[in-house]
Amino acid sequence: MKGVFLAILLVAIAGKSLAAETPTQFIERYVSYFNNEDSARYQTTFKFPVISSKGGVLQVFSDPDVPMANFDNIKKTGWVTSRIDSIKVLSESSVASLVEFSFSRMDSTGSPFFQSTGHYGLVSTDDGWKIQSWFFVKPITVGND
Repeated sequence: MKGVFLAILLVAIAGKSLAAETPTQFIERYVSYFNNEDSARYQTTFKFPVISSKGGVLQVFSDPDVPMANFDNIKKTGWVTSRIDSIKVLSESSVASLVEFSFSRMDSTGSPFFQSTGHYGLVSTDDGWKIQSWFFVKPITVGND
């Protein structure tokens, strides 16, 4: 019985902390899903439709069943992991946030081979923050383009 109570308590705490998550904490979690190649959890970080602008190419992703990243293709670029260089919340309200996110993609030697800064439009949902748009001036791949 104690085990069941503990499990319920942990779920309640996890849900509560997710609801109280800041945009910065959300981006950190988002990157951890990416680095762990956790496609299922990575997919849950988006609110569809998602507007994507990368290197001047605009796309709208409407189907939540279509993966937002293809890790096999990303690995072909030499990617092993991504490092957060900075996260800056530019604007935040109770319903939306604009976040500037700089990161480096690291190769097998631990050296950065690609650096970029993007701007993420987040929306607040019943499940916490979600990405509804991203804008990168520099072309970047998430392996599905």
